[in-house]
This record gives sequence, C-alpha cells and structure tokens, in this order.
Amino acid sequence: MNIKEFSYNLQKLYQEMSDSFSSYQSSTGWNCLASCGKCCLNPEVDASIFEMIPMAYSIYKEGKLDVWLEKLRTSEQAHCLVYEPGEKEGEGKCGRYQDRPSLCRMFGVSGHYNKQHEIILSVCKLIKVKHDLNGEELKGTKDLTPMMADWSMKLGAIHPELIQKKLPINQALLGALEKVAFTLHYQPDNA
Repeated sequence: MNIKEFSYNLQKLYQEMSDSFSSYQSSTGWNCLASCGKCCLNPEVDASIFEMIPMAYSIYKEGKLDVWLEKLRTSEQAHCLVYEPGEKEGEGKCGRYQDRPSLCRMFGVSGHYNKQHEIILSVCKLIKVKHDLNGEELKGTKDLTPMMADWSMKLGAIHPELIQKKLPINQALLGALEKVAFTLHYQPDNA
C-alpha cells in the first residue's frame, strides 16, 4: 500500500463528505454548536484503523510519531485524545479537525432509512435542544439529505477495511500510526 496515495484519496473523499454534510446543516440551520466538542468526549466513538491513516500520516510528516505513539500507549483516557478542551467549561474542539475520520464528519445531522424505507434524520441532542426539535421524528428528502449508508459505501469502495473492524478511536489511531510507521520504514519513498 502506498500510504501517501491512500491518504490523499481518502482525504479527497473526506472533503466531499464534509462539504455535503456542512452544506446540509447550513441549509437547515441545524449547525453544530460553536466550540461544542461534546461528541469528542463520548468514549464510544469508534473508527477503523484505515479511517485514521490520513491523521496518522499527517502526524508522521510533522515528526510527532513517537510523541503520539507514547501518548496513545500510556493514556487511560477513554474519549478521543485529539480533543482539545476550551478555556471555558464545556467548550472544546478537535485538535486535528482536517484529518478527522468519517463518523466525526457525519455527526450532527445525517440521514438513515427506517423500516418503511423513509429517510429519518439523526440529529445531535444539543442541536435538537437549541432548535426545540425534541420529541419529533424528523424526515429528510432523498435528493438533499446526506445519507450515512451512501457515504459508507463510498468509503468501502476505496478499501473495504475502511468500514470494517471498528475500534475505539484511540486504539484506531494507534493502529494507524503503527501501520504508517511500519509501511514507511520499509517503503520510505512513499513518505
């Protein structure tokens, strides 16, 4: 595997994904709250090792591989180690926003199909509270709503392991860093 090429292709798809979800959120007015980062504190956020390759490759290029390997191997923190708390209580952000994996790009407002094959919106609880949407089943439209399943299929088309073998996010990043380090050790021309 050419890590540089894989990372580049995945980043291109990630950008399309971000554009799609951001555009939808802007058109509905249901944007993520400024300086929120609450989703980053969820210890159940997961990703595949392959989804984390762009982040791992960026860390490698910055010369911070050993720092991050040590941090991930020794920390007992359950939520994402990339999360950076803000100055005020309850505020924070992703420390590597441009490199974040797919779930982090799709969270906030996205669509999925119910049993009747209707598009139902999955909306962050905090966005629902802000817009007084609690208790409502929100429906999307086929031509406008970004669908998690569609984007997962696009990821799987790049490499099947992008949507398989999910791990807690810190373990996935550790695995990606180890994969990048190993691959580039034996294929240094790909760096």
